[in-house]
Amino acid sequence: MLKRAGAFALAFLLAAAAEADLGKLEVSADFDAEFARAADLLEEGKRADAEQILDAVRRLADRPAWNARVALLLASDDVRRGDDAGAAARLRDVSAAPIGLDAYRLLLRAQALERAGPLSEAVGAARLAFETDGPFAFRLPAGIVFSRLLEKEHRAGEAAAVLARAAPLATAADAIGEVAFARIRLARSAGDGAAATAAARDLILRAPTLDGAKSTPAIVRKAAQEAEERLTPAERGQRAGALVAAGDARRGVRLLSRDRISDWPELERGKNLLALARGQLALKKEKEAEAVAARVPDDGTPAEYEARLFRADRALARIRGKGSSPPPEDPRWEPVRRDLAQLTAAEVPPTVRRGAHERLLRMDADAERFEDALGHARELVRGSSGSVDGFETLWRLAWSRYEAGDFREARARIEALSSLYSDISRSRRLRYWRARCLIAEGSPREARPLLESLASSTPADLYARFAAARVPRPPLVERTALSDPSTETAAFARVDELLRLRMFAEASAEARALPPSRGRDLRQAQSDFALGRFLVAAAAIKRAIPEIGTAEEGRVPDGWRRLYYPIEEGGFLVGNAQKFAIETSVLRGLVRQESAFDAGARSRAGALGLTQLMPATAKSLSRSVLRSRYRRAFLYDPAVNAELGAAYLRTLIDRFGGSEMLALAAYNGGPTRIARVVRETAGRSEDEVFESIPLYETRDYVRRVLLYAESYRELYP
Repeated sequence: MLKRAGAFALAFLLAAAAEADLGKLEVSADFDAEFARAADLLEEGKRADAEQILDAVRRLADRPAWNARVALLLASDDVRRGDDAGAAARLRDVSAAPIGLDAYRLLLRAQALERAGPLSEAVGAARLAFETDGPFAFRLPAGIVFSRLLEKEHRAGEAAAVLARAAPLATAADAIGEVAFARIRLARSAGDGAAATAAARDLILRAPTLDGAKSTPAIVRKAAQEAEERLTPAERGQRAGALVAAGDARRGVRLLSRDRISDWPELERGKNLLALARGQLALKKEKEAEAVAARVPDDGTPAEYEARLFRADRALARIRGKGSSPPPEDPRWEPVRRDLAQLTAAEVPPTVRRGAHERLLRMDADAERFEDALGHARELVRGSSGSVDGFETLWRLAWSRYEAGDFREARARIEALSSLYSDISRSRRLRYWRARCLIAEGSPREARPLLESLASSTPADLYARFAAARVPRPPLVERTALSDPSTETAAFARVDELLRLRMFAEASAEARALPPSRGRDLRQAQSDFALGRFLVAAAAIKRAIPEIGTAEEGRVPDGWRRLYYPIEEGGFLVGNAQKFAIETSVLRGLVRQESAFDAGARSRAGALGLTQLMPATAKSLSRSVLRSRYRRAFLYDPAVNAELGAAYLRTLIDRFGGSEMLALAAYNGGPTRIARVVRETAGRSEDEVFESIPLYETRDYVRRVLLYAESYRELYP
């Protein structure tokens, strides 16, 4: 009791002292909270108030760590305000070593000095940052800054050498390209042909498609061509295989065709032949591809097994042809089945073994052999908690029995799937249809508790809606909140300091450098969310808290949920939702699913912007909605895109009799296809119509959007 009372008295005295010094601005002894308040004030432009709070924190804490934090926070604000000289001066005599961020202090000072001068001091600070001892996730950016400063001092050769040292730190293709492009330019400027060739060689081996991009400078293309001519056969095989894997089959095949098989290292011959076969297949040269795959040696390497799987795929393609597949009893299936079965043996590499089980599962499903298909699914999910591999194929077998009126067999299959697939969304789907089978079998009492448990979920997913239509929704029961997995430990100290300082890009980089853990993922989610990388942030928070994005996320603290559910700035979705009589939460759920609020999003099919509209759809709406001639730029304007997307959703809701569920299905799967489903299921209940939609992607899309809408309704009422 004495310890607690003493701590309270100290806090009271500190707060009283701060209040006496600051007048209106009260400062508590909770330095973390006060520091966060000051950071908020800086973002609001209230510099004087923030400085008062930070000065009090610095004096009252009287520790080097708080001095460093205050200096870094104010220096970052200096840079935002254009006071680079002030930032450089502020960072000169303080050390951030007590909080493990001195390399970041040096880098920030170098960047400020680059603009404010003197340049020689900037070079010195950048050198110290780049060459700092110990872990430093921003070493590559520090190397780029250091190189740029050396170039400004007309030391192109040294600048190129710095980037050569930094190059191995680049892992993403765009970073590899940025460093290689600069190295080639600097080396050419310094007249160092060998350095330019080394940079080009690094580029074509580590980011093999970049030299062929239209945006690549001519000087880089030329250097890449020269470097490619000097590759050894082994290196050509490596580059060609990477090109084929990246989708550039034409260049990959051309390179692989330059050498004889005997020119390649013996252990790489099978791999290169397989890459050549895959490239030829991508170029529609099927006979040549099969002939090459047949030449892969039976040498026990992974390439041998991959080639056997490749040959099995080609045999399946020939049997299935372009029309309907032959019946299961056709004798041509058996040799392929036998070959695939051999590839499920324990000595086969895991990826090939998995591929064989996937193909056998499909073959058994096509032949209506549920138990055999289920066995392959067990192998696919073995040792992988939450895996959904094979689920959709098996589900269609269970659903086919339900549609045929064989409810007992449908329930047996559903129960078999329930024992295999444990993820929340599929578990709820299976529970609902198990209940529906029981009702159809004449056992409504046994079905009732299943439906009640589904109907009580918060937020309500699609199966909660379906269940609530059949049983009264029970009173909401307060759920036990999930424990917070973000506990502070020494492993997260650097990331937490950077988050505290609002240095989000740096925090994200440091988080990614940590070993996988829930705490790491939560910190990455925080930093990437603050940077506007909503999709990356959502993936990280989902890894950390699997309940998010499901009907069990009501147990997750709202602060973490909001990282999964961003909203628009300025509230323009609200206005568009009102204009077209759509609930705002539904429109937000649609945008969250379509683009995760990335206004520049573009799908492989060519859909653009927040609501991922196809240009043809937008063009047809522009005249009636915007009273304007269509321009492609409309789809990259968030407000205009949202207006067109809301208008399109409204037309679909009207077309499908006011059903949001069917309108969303049509938004994703196309109105013509969904209209056909509605015609074919006339007279059936809403849940059966939904489950009859043939595209599982569309059904999954609708489930997600409606769940997201419920979450938006709760989080942003």
